[in-house]
Amino acid sequence: MNNALNIAIEKNEKFTTANLGCFLRLPLTRHNMAFASLLCRMQMDASNAYPSVGQQLLRLEELYSMRFEATVQLYGKDLILSYLADFVEPQQILDPDYTYETVMETFAQLVTGPLLSKEVLELAQRQLADDYQTLMAEPSNYALAAFFDNWYASQPDYASSFMGPIDLIEDATVQEMNRFVASLPAMPVVFLGNAYDKGQVERLAKKYFNYKGLTREFADNALKIKAPKLDLEKAEVQGNQQAQLFLGYAYSGAGNLPDQITGLVLRHYLTGEQSSRLFTKVREENGAAYAVESSWFVDNSLFLINAGLDPEKVDRAKQIIVEEMKKVAAGRIDPGLLKQSKQALVNQTLLGQDQESWLLSKQLRGELKPEYADFDQIKAAKAVTVNKLREFAQKLILNESYVLR
Repeated sequence: MNNALNIAIEKNEKFTTANLGCFLRLPLTRHNMAFASLLCRMQMDASNAYPSVGQQLLRLEELYSMRFEATVQLYGKDLILSYLADFVEPQQILDPDYTYETVMETFAQLVTGPLLSKEVLELAQRQLADDYQTLMAEPSNYALAAFFDNWYASQPDYASSFMGPIDLIEDATVQEMNRFVASLPAMPVVFLGNAYDKGQVERLAKKYFNYKGLTREFADNALKIKAPKLDLEKAEVQGNQQAQLFLGYAYSGAGNLPDQITGLVLRHYLTGEQSSRLFTKVREENGAAYAVESSWFVDNSLFLINAGLDPEKVDRAKQIIVEEMKKVAAGRIDPGLLKQSKQALVNQTLLGQDQESWLLSKQLRGELKPEYADFDQIKAAKAVTVNKLREFAQKLILNESYVLR
């Protein structure tokens, strides 16, 4: 870190483009999720320095197609307000007016100078309302939102799976948005990036970003959300041609970094390839699924399996999935498929290492979870054995079954 500030730039010796990231950590609440989503959309549209969509886009084009993104990421109990910039390394361009300083100044203008006008707010509200309608018109998205509403019925702050409650977004006022933005500089902040001249970029970050939160501890050792005890079965009928089945397994283990990797290996084992267990059993042998997927939300202690199905075959598909999970917990694991699943995760990691966005994401996770910084994901993946996968699966309990027909 730079002079006790949360600023860390890695030297870029591999890519012709550089990247920057400014990350603010907030507690995940319904209000914060809605207002952060709304603010991000406003900042993608305009800023005080460039008060229209056209002006802001033109400025980014002038900087050799610099890319700016404002988005929200969720890590358990934490909401990370993320500002990202990708740009061509200045030494790649023979233009004396194109420098790290011009890039950093523009990035700071877009991040720290939102235009909080009634017009920009209402534009962003309309855009998000349209996005919400489009998302919820897709049965798989509706089902995912309903699943999380059930899972976190007693903790609604954690239920938002897309942009936060649409009613809070649509009812937000300029005054409320001003109060939200005024609270941000005091939140824990970290500034990260990859650039050839790391020293200069660190100095410029210090010059242009004076958030008080840069001196606060960014790491959070208490972000994990314990799974609620539910044993819940719910179903809805919309008359869709395709049914959506969501099976949520609560994880009772520590959820540490080795667990994170073991869960990812299980994902590949169950649904990663055409030879994976659930793809073979549910889709090919029984013709029951159009698609079958799994997700491992380690910070939420949730292993989620979902499938798009013929409505008449939901019960059979659920039975197959539950049986396959019991087989893994009993140690009845195909060693050849396990080896293939581990290699798939290794290949995925190696591919990510050739992408700047992956490196920045890894830096962020290292700041949020310091133990992650020196964690060897490839080594951990190779170390997953039949016994480790069995022990992991034994800590998974079917907690919620949700069906949308």
